[in-house]
This record gives sequence, structure tokens and C-alpha cells, in this order.
Amino acid sequence: MDPKAGGGGEEDDCVDSGAETGGSDYSHLSSTSSELSVEEAQDPFLVSIHIIADPGESQPLQEAIDKVLAWIHPDLPLFRVSERRACRRRRKPPKGAQPALAVVLFLQEEYGEEQILQLHRTLQQPPWRHHHTERVHGRFLPYLPCSQDFFTLAPGTPLWAIRPVHYGKEIVRFTVYCRHDNYADSLRFYELILRRSPSQKKADFCIFPIFSNLDVDIQFSLKSLPCDQSPVPTDSSVLEFRVRDIGELVPLLPNPCSPISEGRWQTEDHDGNKILLQVLGVHLSVCLGDPRQLALPQTL
Repeated sequence: MDPKAGGGGEEDDCVDSGAETGGSDYSHLSSTSSELSVEEAQDPFLVSIHIIADPGESQPLQEAIDKVLAWIHPDLPLFRVSERRACRRRRKPPKGAQPALAVVLFLQEEYGEEQILQLHRTLQQPPWRHHHTERVHGRFLPYLPCSQDFFTLAPGTPLWAIRPVHYGKEIVRFTVYCRHDNYADSLRFYELILRRSPSQKKADFCIFPIFSNLDVDIQFSLKSLPCDQSPVPTDSSVLEFRVRDIGELVPLLPNPCSPISEGRWQTEDHDGNKILLQVLGVHLSVCLGDPRQLALPQTL
């Protein structure tokens, strides 16, 4: 959490919306992962998030995200904020609606309670706002009740949460919430996109390893919601994945996939979340660098 990091936590008994483990044990990877190219296996930007802000709001949102991520690593441009051409009227989400996308930061407990609480205070200041506090039955640190709080930057953007890690590296985890009936299909969909299998898997939750070095782990996870809940797509943010062989991939996808710019395609998962696919090999000098260098089409 100092802009230096250490490494992953232990599996917890609690089940809390995509943050139930801080583990980083990749010993269970399938042969699918072992067949990845070195370039894919070592790409920290294999998964990233684009956020679309109203005019004049992109800079404070980008600065807020960068400030929070600096607690994990000072140079981790996994998020790009751009602006739509004009403000748009928003539909009010149903009461108690569960956004479909979250970002969970696992911070090392060894740095002390005060540092985690300091970041928690940062998330209580504008432009951040409290979204909800989750009630979890299970084991969690009793002196950190803030570890069940979720925050957001703006309507239609991901939830954010912080969790303590008991040992190992610090973690950035992208979590997609799925309808209960769609969980199995969603798992197959993201296995296809990521070209790897989960390293940890339960009946309603799984973790895909994305990138790992001495400082930080980056993970992608799926979390099945209870039968009576449905995720709401984050209409001002979109996940982007770097892929190869788009020609082979497109016929296997469950929904239409079409190009929106050179080297970039758009599709949807089973719950209607928009997905951008960036084809590796197109403008390679840009693709292998900071994803913020890429212009995001006004599709949201």
C-alpha cells in the first residue's frame, strides 16, 4: 500500500460481493494458462476499465482514481476517464440495484490499521461517495468495520472497496457480478476472452490471474448474485480486454461483435455488459503501453 507492495492474502470464510478472498495462489492454473504467450502472460493491461464522464468532469475523476491506485502502485494506469460530447439524462436505478462492476483493492495489513483507515477517509471525500455497506456473515477483521463499505465516483461507474490482506502481495481485483442463472455461461465467456481458466473456483465465485510481479497482483473475478438480485450494467464504464485472433474469437461469442475502430471491437456478455476487445498487433507500439493513449469511441 505504500507505493511499494508486498503480496496476496488468505481465503476468507465470508462471502462479500467479489471480495471473499485475497489469495494469490496460482498453483492451480490449467494448461490453458500455460499455453499463453509471454506477451499475454506478462501484460498488466490485459484488462482495463474506461469511464465516460460528463463534459468538464474527467480530470477530477481521473485524479481521484490515480490517487487511490497510488496506494497499491504509483504507476498503474488501469483506468482511463474520457468525456462524452454532451451531458445526458440518466434513468434512476431501482432501489437497491447492484452495479455489475466493482474494483476491490487489497491492502497489506502489516502497514497498520491507520493507513487503511486513511485511504477509507479518502474514499469519503468528493468526488467519491458512499454507495452501501455490505452485511457479511463470516470472519473479518472486527477493528476494521470500514472493510465492508462500497464507494462510487459517479452514476454508472464501478463500485470500489478496500480490504485488508493478511499476508502476501497487494491486489487490484476487477469483479463482474452475474445473474445467478447466467453464472456458468459467464464463466465460459470470460474463459474464452481471457484464454485461461480460474485459479480459484467455487460454486458462485471464481478468480482469474491476470498479472503478477514482486509488487502487485492483478486479478479478474466473477461473482454470482443471489437468485432474487440482478446486476445493473454500469452504463458509464466499460471493460476492455486485449485479445488475439479476433477472427477466431468472434464466431464463438454469444452476442454480435462488430468493429468500432481500427483494432477495436465491441460485444456484450450474457448480462448485457458492454465489452471492448482490443486486438493485439494493431498499432502494437501503443497497445503495449499505457491504455490511456487509446482514444475511446463515444459508444456509451
